[in-house]
Amino acid sequence: MNGTLILGWISLILGIAFLIRAFYSLFLIFRSRLVLDLALNQKIKNFKISKKGGYAIWQEGPLFKLAPMLLIHPQITNTDLQQIVKLSPSIARASKNGFSRASMLMFYCELDVGHYCLEVLDGSSLNPIEDKISQAITDHLSIQKQPDSLYNLQIRESLSKKQRIIMIICIFAGLFLLMKGLFTIITLSLGIAMEGSFT
Repeated sequence: MNGTLILGWISLILGIAFLIRAFYSLFLIFRSRLVLDLALNQKIKNFKISKKGGYAIWQEGPLFKLAPMLLIHPQITNTDLQQIVKLSPSIARASKNGFSRASMLMFYCELDVGHYCLEVLDGSSLNPIEDKISQAITDHLSIQKQPDSLYNLQIRESLSKKQRIIMIICIFAGLFLLMKGLFTIITLSLGIAMEGSFT
């Protein structure tokens, strides 16, 4: 077995390892522990954080109905320090659907140990581009808004900003190494020329 073929196998194995790490991080995002569940008609609720780390705000409600994030904006306040927590929008808007209800990732945040308050304020949670797209959809489709009592805001444990960056790097690095290694193994083992191999 020549050195290039060994390099191909190493690249393939590393690529798989990176992708496993990335998918495990995605699993943690979707299957994380629930910290707080707030019905929209409650508007405000206090909670306690006992472990410093990354957290996420999800909206949860009926499928195929007007999303509340078009009309509301969550705000988290550290009641110990009387400071408003910075929320980072979820770019991809990850979602998980059941048979009748769906959840969508709205914001990420970093929380220290302490006491907090989640409050529902008026105003869109969407960025300008998302807002225009949503308005165009709601203008052309008859999408009904359900009572606030059917919608919930949930705070769940999530990944920190550093962990999310590592996850993205693992996805791209994993795909690159996987394809590089696979193409090299095919080229040297089967004699089929593949662009992108180490040969």
